[in-house]
Amino acid sequence: MLFHMARQETDILLGVPGEISKLQRMFSDLSRILIDAERNHICNGNATVGSWVSELRDAMYDMDNVLDKWQILQWGMGPSTSSLLECCKISLLFCRCNPGGTYKIGRKIQALNKRLEGILQRSKHFDFISKAVGSSRYLDHKAVYYHKKSGPSIIRSDIVGEKVEQDTRMLMNYLSSQVDTRAKCLDISTVVVSIAIVGPGGIGKTTLARMIFNDSAMEEIFDKRIWLSVNQDVDEIDVLQRVLAALDGKSNYRGSVGDKDQLECALKCAVRHKKFLLVMDDVWSDSIWNELLRVPLNDGAPGSQVLVTTRNHGVACRMKAQLFHHIDKLNPEDC
Repeated sequence: MLFHMARQETDILLGVPGEISKLQRMFSDLSRILIDAERNHICNGNATVGSWVSELRDAMYDMDNVLDKWQILQWGMGPSTSSLLECCKISLLFCRCNPGGTYKIGRKIQALNKRLEGILQRSKHFDFISKAVGSSRYLDHKAVYYHKKSGPSIIRSDIVGEKVEQDTRMLMNYLSSQVDTRAKCLDISTVVVSIAIVGPGGIGKTTLARMIFNDSAMEEIFDKRIWLSVNQDVDEIDVLQRVLAALDGKSNYRGSVGDKDQLECALKCAVRHKKFLLVMDDVWSDSIWNELLRVPLNDGAPGSQVLVTTRNHGVACRMKAQLFHHIDKLNPEDC
């Protein structure tokens, strides 16, 4: 999130020059070591290593919280629908208007770096660290998945609060109106991101998207519904194959494996004349839509819709979402 902004200006705002670059490097190294340790069950049966892994995991969760606080600070009091585009251009202004909050976040990032440095120093006592760093599996970042992929399944009895039901109905009505408008106007064939559900991690974006995706009305409106969990460690070939599998109804698409151009051509053919709903969950970068999926999916039938969930308001802006929906907190009674 921080690196989406100009690095020099972000450093100035936070008052901790160089700390963001250091945080990114250490997070990249330690997250891969953590996954390697957990994948091979190295911490099992070794209390010392298990304690080290727990400490590292806690530090990484704390860093995730710091990034969320930085994102909330960018939003200020929450942009209105009428000023969303202006908000994208002046998001840094919120930080300038709240130097105290920005300073605190900068100091938290600095403290996290010191904490991670200590964890990294202690790691040198463990033999598995050097083995992990030297292995080709460790160096292959595409094999690392720190964030789990989400799925469309949902148990409605687990959902808390009436607000999610109200939001589901409101967003479904908006999607239906967009389907009718774009289906009637045959000259409007360009597929766009109709809705962006935006909010901090864990506030309920995926739950709301699942409620919409699984509603019977959506099943009747669209020929195909596609759930795509994106995350940070996204692989373009994997994305194209998953979308193709959803459109073709096959569990594993084997054609054109590894060839991006051929996969894109196959996707254009598979989506032709099909009215689809694509849900892209947990989007961290606009490139997966703007540079990969937007062109081949443009051959879909008029009325096709795209819904995204993201923590980053700027990502939704760059995807040119038509409607921004910011998730609210639960009311005290539901809490």
